[in-house]
Amino acid sequence: MSYKEILFDRSRQIAIITLNRKERLNAYTPTMGSEIFDALKKVEDDPNIRVSIMTGAGRAFCAGQDISSGEEAFDRSIREGMTDKGERQTFTSLKFYFSLKKPVIVAYNGPAIGVGLTMTLPFDIRIAAESARLGVVFTRRGMIPEVGCPWLLPRIVGVSRAAELMYTGRIVNAQEALEFGLISRVVPDDKLMTTARSLAEEIAVNCAPVSVAITRHMLYRFLSEMDYEKAERVNHHYLSWLAKQPDAGEGVRSFLEKRPPQWKMKVPGDLPDFFPLP
Repeated sequence: MSYKEILFDRSRQIAIITLNRKERLNAYTPTMGSEIFDALKKVEDDPNIRVSIMTGAGRAFCAGQDISSGEEAFDRSIREGMTDKGERQTFTSLKFYFSLKKPVIVAYNGPAIGVGLTMTLPFDIRIAAESARLGVVFTRRGMIPEVGCPWLLPRIVGVSRAAELMYTGRIVNAQEALEFGLISRVVPDDKLMTTARSLAEEIAVNCAPVSVAITRHMLYRFLSEMDYEKAERVNHHYLSWLAKQPDAGEGVRSFLEKRPPQWKMKVPGDLPDFFPLP
């Protein structure tokens, strides 16, 4: 797939996905959304890529949905989620994002507004440049948050803070976003990508890909698992399988020998036959 609104690059075991509509502050379009999905699928299918970084070109991460078409912009977006027969499509972004087996690090290089923020909430690690601004502004546009935001945001920041962000539609600065728990760290603008790459390399080099994939799967699956005994059974089933795999032995040997690990197992390809457990 040839991309028009994003850039896709890779450096060793790390993929970089860059939203690339600088002239529109990377405003979101259905084309951009399709290209993001395709790029993430490309990462999933490549056993040599272990982690992704998503950022924006220019001075913004994503200014929200492109509403340059005027008052019907939101209605047009909703219609694009319909089938030819006018029925709602069953595909959900959250289901796709939570099914990913490789972590995504979001590096907010500037404003992340509306869908520019909500589309990143299902991703794994979010960091921001000092100049970044984040806002769930939908109520100020006569709309409501999407991408499952009313379900996911309270799980990230807590009910009271999620309510404040969603009800007021207020845009917060990077430090406030850190205090709310929306992001895990704030860094100087010129250190943003260096920090994101450092985090990505820490995962890609030091951590076994299969272990990361199974851990990520459990993290998001257990968000909605109410049976803690079942969660523990699933956890230990994976644990018992992993303990017998070559990467477990390599993890111990490399630690004892004080050297970097040489992971043999890859994703996809080396996940257990029973993955994912029901």
